[in-house]
Parts: sequence; structure tokens; C-alpha cells
Amino acid sequence: MTAHPLRYFLRRSRVGAVIDQHHLSHEGFASEVGVSRQHWSSLYNGRRPLSPKVRRALLANPRLSGIPEGELFEVAAA
Repeated sequence: MTAHPLRYFLRRSRVGAVIDQHHLSHEGFASEVGVSRQHWSSLYNGRRPLSPKVRRALLANPRLSGIPEGELFEVAAA
């Protein structure tokens, strides 16, 4: 039997609050994270899980510093 990997999804309400607080556009925040606006839209709206690279970029983003990982991501079994 194979183990099912965990899938991480963005907690839209928490990240959206930070984006609004800093008066950013989603396009601008996507650029800070290093993804395209279209890919960010899929991540933000829960259509795609977060890759390890994007999770690391979010955790390294100074606007999200101090926010625990559990508040930024939710985990689902694949």
C-alpha cells in the first residue's frame, strides 16, 4: 500500500487579509511570491495545491512573517 502525500492549500481568508492590509493587488503579491497572476489565482481560489517551492516563498515573504504556518495553509490528504 502506498502512502498518500499531503496536499497543502492556501487559507484564503488569512492571506487575503494581509494582501488587503498592505493595499496590494493580487498581481503584485503573485510577483512577490514568484508565480504568475494566473497561477496565483488558482492557488488563492483553492483550485490547485501549493507546491513546496511556493510554500517556502510564502513563508519567506516579509509581509507574512510572524504568521504561523497553520494559519497560512490547510492540509488535506491526497
